Amino acid sequence: MKYFVLGSTYVVRLDAGEKIIETLKALCERDGIGGGYFHGLGAVGEAEIGRFDPESNDYAWARLVGAYEIVSLYGNITVADGKPFIHAHIALGDNTFAVRGGHLKEAAVSVTCEVTLTRFRDEIARTKDGANGLWKLALDSGGD
Repeated sequence: MKYFVLGSTYVVRLDAGEKIIETLKALCERDGIGGGYFHGLGAVGEAEIGRFDPESNDYAWARLVGAYEIVSLYGNITVADGKPFIHAHIALGDNTFAVRGGHLKEAAVSVTCEVTLTRFRDEIARTKDGANGLWKLALDSGGD
């Protein structure tokens, strides 16, 4: 990973073989980023994506292997249990121009991935929801 910082914005390049979520978590840990958002584009050779099923209270996962273009990558950065928490969604285009997407568990870059990350001044926490086990935003001080 290579990056530079412009004020509160990080311009990040991931290279072939690097994992997107793992790399962003490491950057957040190293630089103490506990709140923010990001978006990106590029290409991956494999990815694990999912969708949450409220009936089963669990994710259904799909593993994609092959040449996929990142049509859209976006997410937020918060803190859960004292560590950076990356919540990301991705849309991936295949060689037929069909797009598949969902929650991004992890993806390995095949060529490059360019991410723009904006860091918030303050941390945003997450708390575990007892009903479904999801880590939800802890927005106790916010409005209804």
